[in-house]
Amino acid sequence: MEFGEQNWQGQVSHTYLEEIPKILGMPEEMVVWVKNEMARIQSTHPSPGHASFDLAKLFYKIIFDYKTYTAIDLHGTSLAIKHDLNHQLPELGKYDVVTNIGTGEHVFNQYMFFKNIHDVTKENGVMIHVMPNQGCYDHGFFNYHPTFIFDIAHANQYELLAMYYSDPSQRPPALSRISSREDYIRLAVDKKLSNYSGLHALLRKPAQNLEFKIPRQGYYDSQLSPELQLAWGRLER
Repeated sequence: MEFGEQNWQGQVSHTYLEEIPKILGMPEEMVVWVKNEMARIQSTHPSPGHASFDLAKLFYKIIFDYKTYTAIDLHGTSLAIKHDLNHQLPELGKYDVVTNIGTGEHVFNQYMFFKNIHDVTKENGVMIHVMPNQGCYDHGFFNYHPTFIFDIAHANQYELLAMYYSDPSQRPPALSRISSREDYIRLAVDKKLSNYSGLHALLRKPAQNLEFKIPRQGYYDSQLSPELQLAWGRLER
């Protein structure tokens, strides 16, 4: 399930899709299948730009081998469910993987947006978030900080499988693993944060079916270490 139907935007050439099965050591029949699918997509669409939604779905098929695909997007293809994510979703079932790749920042009702993601994710399912951290000037309503991820995970008993800070201003773009709140604050203290950056987070929903809970910020919920308490008073804000 995608919150925001994704397309292959072109920062990475679409020809890279043919290399992924080889890189992952997949069987030769998968390599051939992907090559044939690429040829089919290119024969159907006049340019990679027109083919971009199909290319994204091919990427997902390679990585997830999905059996069911659903997207919610007011401006997506004819496959997408047209729904304003400021409002509660109708009953759509539950999914093993739910993505929010550059969509949440455009939705004003953050409570309903993240509740909707919670509600459509299966128990033990994975939520994938790609979010603006800094920059993306006037791109949406919000930027997000690691405290958002840590605190929503704490409130809802999500397992934080991985979080990365991305800096696309570097060449090649850099990824830094954020394993704790302290990791990000050290980047800030050392002035290693970029004016244009993002957060990538993978969260696993718990096995038990729990109602979505609104988080409280860790600083006000006595979750910060002495190191972070000290940084809180010293960093600009």
